[in-house]
Amino acid sequence: MERRELLKIVALTALSPRLSALQEIACHSGSGSPRAAADAKLQFFTAGENAILDQLMEMIIPADPHSPGAHAANTSLFADLIVSTGDDALKKQWRDGISLMREEASRSSLAEVLQKAAANEADPRTELDRFFILLKRMTVDAYYTSEIGIHKDLAYDGNTYLPGFSGCTHAEHDE
Repeated sequence: MERRELLKIVALTALSPRLSALQEIACHSGSGSPRAAADAKLQFFTAGENAILDQLMEMIIPADPHSPGAHAANTSLFADLIVSTGDDALKKQWRDGISLMREEASRSSLAEVLQKAAANEADPRTELDRFFILLKRMTVDAYYTSEIGIHKDLAYDGNTYLPGFSGCTHAEHDE
């Protein structure tokens, strides 16, 4: 056996647990059926944590007449996969952040807590503010790597051939 073949086998063996997790989360693409999303096995979050995360992510990227929101793109399942493969510090950060959101929401509502945390996004001072930044980044990453985010929201057509480039069409740029 050649050294390259051995390295391929070792690399694939190391990746195999993550590949099976990726197969389970294939519904993240947004093309899976609602049943596929419901049947997805959570890797890290509890069902309750995932439910809160799903609500929060939908508030960050809600459905509108142009495209479905974060819920339809299964962003919470994507976050679950990413966090499940992270280190212990990342897992603690997410678990604590969701717990903090839940605790704060018990005194008001999830929407109010999210609005409060978002208000300090430019200058985060509390753990809640810092968790909001983490949550927002994950939501955007998950949404815009899903089929819904790429094709329905951004209307990306793929690698299409352009027969020419017309350049800038603004009158003030004509020379």
